Amino acid sequence: MWDREEGWIALSQQKYLEEVLEHFDKANVRPISTPSLPNHHLVRLPSPEADVKHFQQALGALMYLMLGTCPDIAYTIAALGHHAANPGTEHQHALNHLFRYLRGTSDYKLVYCCGVSGGDSILRYVDADWGSDVNDRKSTLGYVFTLSGGAISWSSKKQSAVALSSTEAKYIAGAHAAKEAIWLRQLFAGLQQPSSFPIPLHIDN
Repeated sequence: MWDREEGWIALSQQKYLEEVLEHFDKANVRPISTPSLPNHHLVRLPSPEADVKHFQQALGALMYLMLGTCPDIAYTIAALGHHAANPGTEHQHALNHLFRYLRGTSDYKLVYCCGVSGGDSILRYVDADWGSDVNDRKSTLGYVFTLSGGAISWSSKKQSAVALSSTEAKYIAGAHAAKEAIWLRQLFAGLQQPSSFPIPLHIDN
């Protein structure tokens, strides 16, 4: 969708999402406002207690949404992905919770507008928790880059090393986001945009 006169363009996967909800019999679930429960930690199981094939198929379908136009579900998808081999009842409930969130937000779009304050430069937001995974005490990092008021790149992933402090966890997150910033600068240079423009880092440390 776009409006040249108003100067905006919107990206959406609503039709695909509606098909996914229908396929997994979630089209009529009651909507909720969050993709996951706050402070909800999923415990690793030694063996599956739920339908592995169904769980992985649903997760894969939603991962396509996350990669395309739904940065708001990146954390939940990453968290569920760590348990895709051995899902249990708790993991299935978390997946159903995500479906209910998507039912209520199926019309959400990524919108990019001309004339947005600060929209002509890339903004980068970075954060990390500290030792939130109850299974191995590793931290989760996340970042999002925005341009013209909309997200253009995002990530949520568990760190590969155990951070010994929240400062260390955020340092690792900042380094991870910096690599993406360098790649974006090279991309814009290839598009004949200024290659030396700053990419501010917004982090609470």
